[in-house]
Amino acid sequence: MSELQVTQPAVDVSYCSSLNDDVWHDLAGPNAFESWHFDAVSDDGREAIVIAFYDNFVLSPRFHRPNLPVQRRFPAVSLVYSLDGKTVLSSVNEFAPSDFNADAHKANICISGSTFSVERAEYGTGYMVTVEIKTVRGRRIRAELEWLTIEADLMPRTDEKAAAIWNIVVPRSDVSGKIMLIGRRGKVRKTVQFRGSGYHDHVSSENVHYRDLGSRMWGRAHFVDSTVVFDRHGGVQDRLAGGNVFLIRDGEIHESKAACVASEHRRDRWGLNVPRRIEFATGDDIRLTILPVRNVRSGFSEVKMLSEVTLELIDAKPRKTIGLTEFVDPRRMRNPLFRWISDLRIGRAGRSPMF
Repeated sequence: MSELQVTQPAVDVSYCSSLNDDVWHDLAGPNAFESWHFDAVSDDGREAIVIAFYDNFVLSPRFHRPNLPVQRRFPAVSLVYSLDGKTVLSSVNEFAPSDFNADAHKANICISGSTFSVERAEYGTGYMVTVEIKTVRGRRIRAELEWLTIEADLMPRTDEKAAAIWNIVVPRSDVSGKIMLIGRRGKVRKTVQFRGSGYHDHVSSENVHYRDLGSRMWGRAHFVDSTVVFDRHGGVQDRLAGGNVFLIRDGEIHESKAACVASEHRRDRWGLNVPRRIEFATGDDIRLTILPVRNVRSGFSEVKMLSEVTLELIDAKPRKTIGLTEFVDPRRMRNPLFRWISDLRIGRAGRSPMF
């Protein structure tokens, strides 16, 4: 980008990095939601895992119906594990509101048999994450993983009013554990031992009408001496939409508004228009280039991809690594056909997803 042009973001978001605020807020309103996200990329860049907990699943076909049903909350748990750009294990399960339980004073969420909580031990503080969800043909995915914090709790939440709060709780973790595929009769069919670098965040909103959100692109990458987190709202409609870049190193987080240019768009297998080159540039000489190269999981309204990420700072020393980038366009869920097919990929009421 030859000239820096930072435009106003499409969504009013407040950012923080707070362990204390990583709790369920029990927000009111029919569009309120909270999500807790955990991800990691293996040390060799070949494997990726993404886990999410929702008190209200914002990509549920029911959430996007023109007229919401009587039940307005749709708790859900999702997991995807990929290897070399191929989805190996993946499922989304949706639950009844009564299956959701949370602690209002600390990070401790339970949705049916899936849980996460903060555990403190002599070797450090970590998030213990257990996932127990159904996948196709009556099988189950069980994951037992730990996100051991390296960089965390770097920026307290402010009292400013905003449509959404993005809490980048733990920008960097050491992640280890296992993922199992369990057959219909209870026999373990596949076991994956995972180790890599990871990330955890928490998004909450009482005011954002997610059904009307134009688009969101966001991601993170871990370098030897630093971590970078980035996001951009509204880029599908507004090619000049600005973004944010967060640089984390030496126990500090540095936030910068950034110009963003997305180019070389191509449609994925489900028709979502995804850029294959994204560039961020800030006024304080941070430049970030993201090249999405391999799918982790794709659907009608969201795509997760492994990306080649290059970070350039004022020292002019390029840093390169493999990171994760996600693209979300909830407007596509307005299509009743897309909602119907998407629903077949969700396990619900104790039943497995169809595919």
